Amino acid sequence: MATSSETLSTGYTWEYRRVSSVQQSYERQTKALHDEGIREDRIYEDKLSGKTMDRPGLTALLRVARPGDTVVVSSRDCLGRTVLGTLQTSEELEEAGIHVRSLKPGEQFEGITGKLLRKIMLSIAEWERENIKERAADGRAALAAKGERKPRPKTALRPEKVAVVRALRAPGWTIDRIVKKEEISRASVYRALAD
Repeated sequence: MATSSETLSTGYTWEYRRVSSVQQSYERQTKALHDEGIREDRIYEDKLSGKTMDRPGLTALLRVARPGDTVVVSSRDCLGRTVLGTLQTSEELEEAGIHVRSLKPGEQFEGITGKLLRKIMLSIAEWERENIKERAADGRAALAAKGERKPRPKTALRPEKVAVVRALRAPGWTIDRIVKKEEISRASVYRALAD
């Protein structure tokens, strides 16, 4: 994986790949991206959930990419955890003069038409996000008017995951370490230990 932080001239092609868990592999993405002939030292990657906002590999890539460079991804959804986030990242890169090229059919937003399509999709995604927030706020207000609160959903862990959490905690692993290793919430860890 690339680690260089040197100042780069324009015209480089970079690769970014992401999988959402340690159990998944980069194999499918890697084959598609390596067929593009990108050098190994220009490949950045993250192996973590799309729900995670902090992606060190993507952050490092964005630090070295310069106007005139191209970032190649197997699919644009590698760039964000939501449709809106993906579109925003794509738009920010394009506005910075960094071209994003997706190898997935139907995701080639080239030229003026591509820019227009990205803007339309970004507007729709922002509109949908605001609608969801409004509906959620309306639901909370309706419950509050009745003197009720919406209970937080409990995410049930499978029995084998509960056993793993307990096995890790027994020798003294910290909650934070278990959360990071198993990619589950702190609340789920506490519930597994309390059950």
